[in-house]
Amino acid sequence: MRLSPRSSLARGALLIIALFLAVAFCTRVALMIQGRHDIAWDASLLGSFGYGLCYDVLAACYAVVPWLLLTVLLPAALWRSQAARWVVSFLLLLYAVVFIFIGVAEGFFWDEFQVRFNFIAVDYLVFTQEVIDNIQQSYPMPLIYAGLALAGSAVVWVMWKLGGVRWVCAGDSAWRLRIVPALGIAVLVVGISSFFSQSQLPRFSNNFNRELAKNGPYAWCAAFWESEIEFERFYLRQDIDKALARAKELLILPDTPAASADPRDLRRMIKHAGPEKRHNIVFISVESLSAAFMSHFKVNFKMRSYLTPNLDRLADEGILFTNLYATGTRTVRGLEALTLSVPPTPGQSIVWRPLNTNLFTSGSVCRSRGYDVSYVYGGDAMFDNMRTYFSRNNYRVIDRGTKPKSEITFQNAWGVADEDLFRWAMQEADTNHAANKPFFMHVMTVSNHRPFTFPANRIDMPQGSREAAVKYTDWCIGDFLEKAKTKPWFANTIFVVVADHCHGSAGKMELDVTKYHIPCIIWNPQLIQPRSYDRLCSQIDVAPTLFGMMNWSYTTRTFGQDVFSSGYTPDKERIFVSNYQKIAYITQGDFAMLKPKQEFTLGKVDLKAGTIAPDKSDSLQRRLSDTISLYQAASWLFRNGHLGAETDKP
Repeated sequence: MRLSPRSSLARGALLIIALFLAVAFCTRVALMIQGRHDIAWDASLLGSFGYGLCYDVLAACYAVVPWLLLTVLLPAALWRSQAARWVVSFLLLLYAVVFIFIGVAEGFFWDEFQVRFNFIAVDYLVFTQEVIDNIQQSYPMPLIYAGLALAGSAVVWVMWKLGGVRWVCAGDSAWRLRIVPALGIAVLVVGISSFFSQSQLPRFSNNFNRELAKNGPYAWCAAFWESEIEFERFYLRQDIDKALARAKELLILPDTPAASADPRDLRRMIKHAGPEKRHNIVFISVESLSAAFMSHFKVNFKMRSYLTPNLDRLADEGILFTNLYATGTRTVRGLEALTLSVPPTPGQSIVWRPLNTNLFTSGSVCRSRGYDVSYVYGGDAMFDNMRTYFSRNNYRVIDRGTKPKSEITFQNAWGVADEDLFRWAMQEADTNHAANKPFFMHVMTVSNHRPFTFPANRIDMPQGSREAAVKYTDWCIGDFLEKAKTKPWFANTIFVVVADHCHGSAGKMELDVTKYHIPCIIWNPQLIQPRSYDRLCSQIDVAPTLFGMMNWSYTTRTFGQDVFSSGYTPDKERIFVSNYQKIAYITQGDFAMLKPKQEFTLGKVDLKAGTIAPDKSDSLQRRLSDTISLYQAASWLFRNGHLGAETDKP
């Protein structure tokens, strides 16, 4: 069913589609120029624009729906009046401003994440207040608003001068000609939703070129609808009993036997001889702290060695994990890995999902030993569902919303300054010590996040850049630990400093492993002998390793390993990395990645360069089978209630 050019409604729809396609094309060109150093300048670039045009047309069909809804019921007499031109001009102005705004927003989003709109954009739009404040404090919004209004007005002026507005209003406004295009667009939209999806976009050798082929608004809608990804439906899978049995084999180490013979029971027995140590634990997860920021990793050394003097000193005085990798690219993934010690199952983090109550967490292990368990966050814990998740899992939540204004010396849209956060942590530790109660405190920093502002006169760098924010957070950690040394509880407290994820998430590869390399330091000079641990390990191993250092015996439901145990031999080293839809398992140089539509990628990976050499040898095929087993088992266990701290299920 085609749109009749006689209808005013159809003419307006065609004009809007043309405007949408023009802005989408200009946006794609701008992003191409913006990412000129990363994209591949070859024939695939034509594919980016060719496929991109298809998705632009699909998105344009959605875009005209508001026009149809607003104009289909207008009286016929209005279409024939002078006022109609002003009404059409105003609606076209709104469309132009919205389209241009989306294009500009895509530019900023690409600058931050090097991708089109995805889950991050979906999540951020939910938390409107934080995001609006953050944008206003990060960018010159008055100038941007003025520019958008000026650009939109210019577009409408050109349409007016070229006769576009007059052409729309001069069309036939008969009801029959208005209903036909409205029904036609409705059928087209339903058809698009039923038969087309973003997952049909083919793979490119350079992932930046594939991102360029997407349409921003369409990508956002796809991310919104696909936030939950059912493993058994979209990924390669095995018989569940086979998957669970193999996952169990992979998890069991010589010193961590199975809790039972039941093949569906993946619990393991952690046993240590001798008395347990009752150290307090302060777990500091640092926002966006890439390993590259620390001089110990010698990445861009000359530029960044001065950013983390305190963390570099802690690395010399404690245990530095030099080859540890995050599971994801968002804070919720880091919190999931550090609290649950499970692989990153596809879709949203478990922190966000339903049925995430009373799970087996690092906090539940401590609480079973009489510890006070708390989560201390500098922002508003409603963001990313933190308050709900931690409260449901029996953490006390301390955040900006629980503190009076007198307890806040500096704040921006994202939260309070890290020095305020660490002062709250100190107060919690003092209170627990006075009550003679051991404590496990998970502290999550916020200052290393846009808008990168903090109190003046703390460091020798101006505000507003990530590098300055990294140095400020480093100063706060150093200041906190120096003050902690004066406390009576210090001598019996272990401090863990670990990143939640890296500061960048995208790369030239489909899944760039260099974007997951993070630091981890376990520190207290009175309790910890300095050393460097250079073997490959995962973010999900941090808590089990810490509990092993404290000689704790317990039955675990996690996938994490104590990497200091004798059973964690070189052939057992592995990491899990993901970016929502793509989930990978890496061990002994083998790279196996699962993707929706039962697709996969196999190869040999260079962890330092991030390159993957395709390889489908028998050993890689076996690794693929192991990857399926582990991720399918993790997804099945959570969905069927087998990750609970207090449950009769094995």
